[in-house]
Amino acid sequence: MEKLESIQCDLAENKITLQFHGINPPLVVHFDTPSRRFYFSIIALIIAEMKKLGRPGFVHMHRHQDILSRLDRSLSGKNASKHVEGMWAKIKMAWRHRLPDLESAALFKVLDRDLISPYEKGGKFRYQCSEAECDAWSSLFGYDENNTWRFKFAVDSASVDLADMSITMGDLRDNSAWEEYMKRLRIEPAVDKILKEPGVSAAPEPAPEDRVGYTRTRKVIWGGAAVVVVAIIAVIVWRFAIYKAPVPTESVDRGTAVYPSSDKPSLAVLPFDNLTGDPQQEYFSDGISDQLITSLSQEPYLYVIARTSSFTFKGKPLPAQEIAARLGVRYLIEGSVQRDKDRVRINVQLIDGRSGNHIWSKSYDRNNADLFALQDDIGMAVMAALNVQITGYTAGALKHSRPKNLKAYEFYLKGLYYHLGRKRDDVLKARQFFEEAIQIDPNFGRAYTWLANTYLDEIELRLTTQKEQVLEKAEEAVSKALAADPDYPPYGTLSRISRLKNDTDNAILYARKGVQQGPTDSGQYYMLCIALHIDEKFVEAADSCETALRLAPFRPVNYVMQLGWSLVGDEQYDDAIPLFKEVIDRSPKTYYAYLAYKGLTAAYQLTGRHADARWAAQNVMRMNPKYDLESESRLSPSKEGPFKNRIMNAYRAAGLK
Repeated sequence: MEKLESIQCDLAENKITLQFHGINPPLVVHFDTPSRRFYFSIIALIIAEMKKLGRPGFVHMHRHQDILSRLDRSLSGKNASKHVEGMWAKIKMAWRHRLPDLESAALFKVLDRDLISPYEKGGKFRYQCSEAECDAWSSLFGYDENNTWRFKFAVDSASVDLADMSITMGDLRDNSAWEEYMKRLRIEPAVDKILKEPGVSAAPEPAPEDRVGYTRTRKVIWGGAAVVVVAIIAVIVWRFAIYKAPVPTESVDRGTAVYPSSDKPSLAVLPFDNLTGDPQQEYFSDGISDQLITSLSQEPYLYVIARTSSFTFKGKPLPAQEIAARLGVRYLIEGSVQRDKDRVRINVQLIDGRSGNHIWSKSYDRNNADLFALQDDIGMAVMAALNVQITGYTAGALKHSRPKNLKAYEFYLKGLYYHLGRKRDDVLKARQFFEEAIQIDPNFGRAYTWLANTYLDEIELRLTTQKEQVLEKAEEAVSKALAADPDYPPYGTLSRISRLKNDTDNAILYARKGVQQGPTDSGQYYMLCIALHIDEKFVEAADSCETALRLAPFRPVNYVMQLGWSLVGDEQYDDAIPLFKEVIDRSPKTYYAYLAYKGLTAAYQLTGRHADARWAAQNVMRMNPKYDLESESRLSPSKEGPFKNRIMNAYRAAGLK
């Protein structure tokens, strides 16, 4: 086989040249149209990042979202994505399937090679390239099997040294060439314009409760009715205050939809329709969907999308193929719930996300007293339809901590809804409903778990000055949860308690057990990220957050914010800055925006962007006029040491006092 000698990426000509020993002329791939040049720029970005690393390592693509959005808007013309989810979909499809195919050349032209007849009648003509050229080209498009958003232009697979690969633009080479290329782009990213103009900091100041709590997303309240809507799935107990990104308005090209390459079936459970005609029953139909997600997420042979992403499609009459494409899954589960005084009727459908065809459907009509057994039956039937092995652990987990009384279950669902609010009144209301559920059924383990979480919220949201006493109440509640349900420990809550007691070893231990308990639950990975971050294991923390974001493709802002802070800990400030900007852009009045402004203050100061750091610090003060650095240091969850000192010094230098 001919040996590949060198690779040149010409930014001025939008060409990649592969020089083989003994082959003349070289292989030249030309990205000849505006939309094709976007894909060329992705390759160039990855090569530039590898050059910075000094080795052919993987590049975390999500850390370069701002740059990729800018490249897309600048280069793709009318084909630029209208929303970031659309951009990620086309990048993944291109890198995994279309770019590696040299003969078909769907995204480029191959110069000095003849077109020859297609393999089959009616097919497309293909380029006449040697087997060595096709193999060498396809091997360049590498990705991490354990994290499919880590890409590399795999010169090591093609037996080429990094020194034999170059980026050029006229007389410029490598990083100088890439920096000049970026300077010449027409469009600056909109988020950069917003954040660099101090005028935008005049946005309305949040109400006092919003400075310490999460502003509930009112989009989930239909018809303007003040109803209890959302029942958070039991397995994601510890995923708190998650912001829902708005559903993108553009259509997704179904021909380029990206599905996970995993051999595990991938699916999303959509919110079931409430057919009772009573909006007050909306929380109940949501609860059925939530419980099904809870059941399926325990199955290690399934890839289940997080509730925070699938529920963004509630009330959106979109085709099944479009929803599946946006969520990046192969299968969808949808259904409806109708309930009267004594009976409940549930219709469930399993849909192929590629064709839109129904694979399996069934209607259930049971007494209300049989509701929990019915939920188990639905979960088992779905797994059977997908031919998924049902493990003994999963079969048991489907039945964990069920109340004996349906009224207790309804109070529990209402408590979960108020828990989302993340404000003082919401915490107290949630606690009241959990206590009412426990009063009806003193052996309802999950109600005790969530009761414990309301006490932990008091501490983390700084709603109390009596930390030790409140922490004791949380520990008492979680011990009752363990007594009521010893086979399903609330590891996430145990991890939170350990963190607040400064016991980082156990916080990490419990969080890891939580990941084992819910292997496709994004909330478990998020809790692990926080625990690892507190212990200053920043690289592993970032990996856990990135896993959580893969399982929740609509990117909850608390996940994004935590990833940003883990990158700050790892001194990857340039990668952290766009994540903090994303949080502020999507949720400008929330507690997470406040945390993101603090992150920007530190990241800007530590990269020498002092004017930007002062601007970010001013926004910290705008959102919390009572801020003082002494309280920040005293209440910070970070342990004493170099990281905490670095952040506090950055705050002080940026003007925070």
